[in-house]
Amino acid sequence: MLPPLPGLTPAQAYLFDERGRPDFRDVFGLLARGSTEISAAVTRVRLTTVDLLPDEVAELSHFRVLLCELSALRLEGEAHALLHLRRRAPNLRLLLGLLERGRLEVRAAPLGGWSPDFTVFSAAAGPWAVLSGFHAFERPYPHRGPALAALHGPEAALLAARRHAELWAEAHDVGPTLWTLLSRAERVWGSAERAVRAG
Repeated sequence: MLPPLPGLTPAQAYLFDERGRPDFRDVFGLLARGSTEISAAVTRVRLTTVDLLPDEVAELSHFRVLLCELSALRLEGEAHALLHLRRRAPNLRLLLGLLERGRLEVRAAPLGGWSPDFTVFSAAAGPWAVLSGFHAFERPYPHRGPALAALHGPEAALLAARRHAELWAEAHDVGPTLWTLLSRAERVWGSAERAVRAG
């Protein structure tokens, strides 16, 4: 039992790591399915590890991703690397589709400086869950670890949502740049796929 902490009310949270199940991927997918909005703040993103399923984002009206570090050169390299991972190609098309329909918004805040990474999940009644800690979809985890993440409930989600909104207001839109890079990579992949079918 935690000792009394002035000004803090203990709330239940779940801590998990990269060794157990459910892991980050499981928890993120489950929370996404029950949400209409997702607001994420991640230091960096690796497109080659993004792993979302259409049914996990089917009900989303807004998926706001805030990045601290964004390199167009690195993103372009990752988009092309994604083309060589055939099982990841559907993710490229899924991200493109979300961008084109205006359901995925991406902004960069180079001076954001938040810690740790966090994602807020909201439904019609408002924020209901927040994941904080490491954000990675890949399995197995590529480092020695530990990679810890925690799941918190509505009260924490409301706090995290307010902080995300502050960061979001100060960030700049990089969605068009991301769309250009992804669509260019998708065209290359589509041309290669047609050539294989024709040959």
